[in-house]
Amino acid sequence: MTRSTTIFSACVCAGLLLFASAELAARDTVRVSFPDFVEMARSYSSELEAREGQVELARNRLDRARASRILPNLELVTAHGLVPGVKSFDPELSSSQYYLDPNLENDWENWGIFTQAEVSGIQPIYTWGAVTNAINAAQKGVEAARYEFEAEKETFVLQMFELYQSALLVTELERLVRDAQSQLDEAEKELERLRDEGDPSIEEKDVFEFYIFREEFQAMREEVAQTRNFVFNAWNILLANNGQRVYLPQERFLDPVPQQLQDLSFYESAALQNRAELSGIAAAEEAAQFGVKAARAQYYPSLVLGLSAGMGYTPNRPRQTNPFIRNNTNFMSARVGFGFRQNLNFWQVNNSVQRSRIQRQQVRDTRDAATDGIRLELGDRYRDARVTESRRRSKSNALDLSNEWLRTEQIDFDLGFGDIKNLVDAVKKKMELEVEVTELTFNLNMRVARLHRAAGLPLFELMPGSNAASAP
Repeated sequence: MTRSTTIFSACVCAGLLLFASAELAARDTVRVSFPDFVEMARSYSSELEAREGQVELARNRLDRARASRILPNLELVTAHGLVPGVKSFDPELSSSQYYLDPNLENDWENWGIFTQAEVSGIQPIYTWGAVTNAINAAQKGVEAARYEFEAEKETFVLQMFELYQSALLVTELERLVRDAQSQLDEAEKELERLRDEGDPSIEEKDVFEFYIFREEFQAMREEVAQTRNFVFNAWNILLANNGQRVYLPQERFLDPVPQQLQDLSFYESAALQNRAELSGIAAAEEAAQFGVKAARAQYYPSLVLGLSAGMGYTPNRPRQTNPFIRNNTNFMSARVGFGFRQNLNFWQVNNSVQRSRIQRQQVRDTRDAATDGIRLELGDRYRDARVTESRRRSKSNALDLSNEWLRTEQIDFDLGFGDIKNLVDAVKKKMELEVEVTELTFNLNMRVARLHRAAGLPLFELMPGSNAASAP
């Protein structure tokens, strides 16, 4: 290799290193708390926006119901065109008396622009509560839609909690894998040294078992790496991160949630009081009740105020001032008066009332089914949480014993009368229990979170340092 080629290669390597350093510096690492993570993900959630649109539609229906109180039927009709004039051959008639001329003719040589406008409207005065009940039903419809949105939001928070805990889990597993890799390397080095020295305590069976376990460990390490990529890729999608930043959980370790499990009756009482789904069904039931009242009001005549006004103007035609004579091309009129409106198709009215009653009964049946479903869900979630809590407690105790076993084996080995096989077994058992306790911690946190969701309790209380007041 020539001197110029060596210098060129060094320059290229330096450039690549500078580019890589600049790229790493450009990617800021940002640690976010759970409430901030939920708030950021919520701002980019199309699913929540779609559900919130249902609330806006319900509010739109309420505005429409309220608008029906003032002139719900108001119409304007206009007409425009060309109209010939009229001419009379009776010299004794003035233009205002043309209607008296039986020989009045169109004047086809005199064309004018015809303009007509008519306004008509009906203002309900007394409707037996039809308008008021329709507005109340729409108001309760808004409440029901808002509670449905709240329920969807709580489910969304639970999904974000699982993703946040998953990030903590893979971070914890990565740390365990690094520690385990270091311990395995040390054990392998010691095993090979004793094998080379011809230590009679080393059997070929033990060596094969060790390398089989090492291969299985490499597979688990790859699984952890792929899971980490999947979890943080999901973070980037939810947070609309284009790769310029690296988002990480604020906590650095996966700890059990700081909540003690209560009696099942506590969660049942909380669910009946807090579940947004039940509040939404209650609002829908009230809306259905108002709907029945509004439908029954159609049996009775409603008192209305009617008004109409119209004008027509054509410059080449005379206007008749006699109120009993109307020239449709040149006139002005207005009328105001009271009246009654009644739908005489009582079969149709009865069908409308029956439909409203069926809808009300459907909501009541839905309420009973939802209450039973929530009780069953709570029982299932509570059992899962209790069982997982017990399993984690037992595994944690076993992990403490395995730590003591490993320390004993290490001391014996350092003193010169230990057994390498026992030391490797202690290392393997400690690694297995650490992974199991970590996974059980994640499972316990998720089962407690699902129990809180089923009881309508806020999930933000489950994160250390978080509370319901800091919830977005």
